Amino acid sequence: MILAHLTLPLIIGGVFPQFNLVALLIGANISSLDALPTLLRTKPPKVHTEETHAATILHTLFFFVIAFFPLLILGFPIALSFMVGGFSHIFIDALDEKGRMLCYPFSRKFYGPDLLTYDFWTYTTDKKIFTLEASLFLVTCALWLFK
Repeated sequence: MILAHLTLPLIIGGVFPQFNLVALLIGANISSLDALPTLLRTKPPKVHTEETHAATILHTLFFFVIAFFPLLILGFPIALSFMVGGFSHIFIDALDEKGRMLCYPFSRKFYGPDLLTYDFWTYTTDKKIFTLEASLFLVTCALWLFK
């Protein structure tokens, strides 16, 4: 999902040029700030789904809806692009076994279809996932270059 958070905004920006690409990319990646404690660990947690990454407000749709309003100062396209980029991050992340708090603050329940592993350590070292993400990223970049 690391490259996916770059790839999907590039796809969205290519299909819908009215979006601001920089705001899409920032919105799609700001949620990753809560991964810093995970990345600073020297060993994996005992119960990987209890990791704090993705269990903060940065990984909720609510955060991006609230952030939309002050960003209107910069213009509607930028505010909307940031929010759409953030939504893309949350929905991609919701594909793992942990899911995401899609209904926060009304519910702290995690929702998602359980398609990918949540174990951050396994995910980031899985060669098949990396190959898939890298391939999609490279194809997307090539399409941007030749459009």
